[in-house]
Amino acid sequence: MLYVIYLIRNQKLDCGDKMDAIINEYKKYGVDRFYKLHGHYYENPHKDIVESLLREARTQWKVEGNILDLCCGSGEVSNIFSDCNVEGIDPYTKELYEANTNNNCREMTFKDIVQHGLERQYDFVICSYAMHLCEKSMLPMLLYRISESSDNLVIITPHKKPNCNGDFFKESKRMKKERTLMIWYKNF
Repeated sequence: MLYVIYLIRNQKLDCGDKMDAIINEYKKYGVDRFYKLHGHYYENPHKDIVESLLREARTQWKVEGNILDLCCGSGEVSNIFSDCNVEGIDPYTKELYEANTNNNCREMTFKDIVQHGLERQYDFVICSYAMHLCEKSMLPMLLYRISESSDNLVIITPHKKPNCNGDFFKESKRMKKERTLMIWYKNF
């Protein structure tokens, strides 16, 4: 396992191989344990694609203002929006995020958000490569809690899940690069 993480961390695998390695680690340890073990140095294997999509969204979609980087990881979202007021939330990567961005990170899980809300207002909530990991039964309440704090939710995902259209958000726009999909949902 450490060899796999070493390879992931040191870019010795191509993007697809890195994703497969991470998926295998998810299966072996579960998502929660994987990030508890490796959250202090994890890097999204699709980082370059995510950053490219975010740069496009920044100009084409006019994403700006107070931004919540939900499940902020190593800070890819926050670094693209470094001139905005950005806050990170992640239960596993606080040290890594704060070192990479010089921003504060609140340690909250999806369950914490469902139970307590976000407690602040944001112009945009951006969640990159994490919302699809939310338990399906918890997703409606999570979306409700996000809708209490923001009218705009941007999801970056490796596939079409989760679909956030429903009672709280409606899809407004989307972009795609390779397998990565970015969807802007608006609260109605």
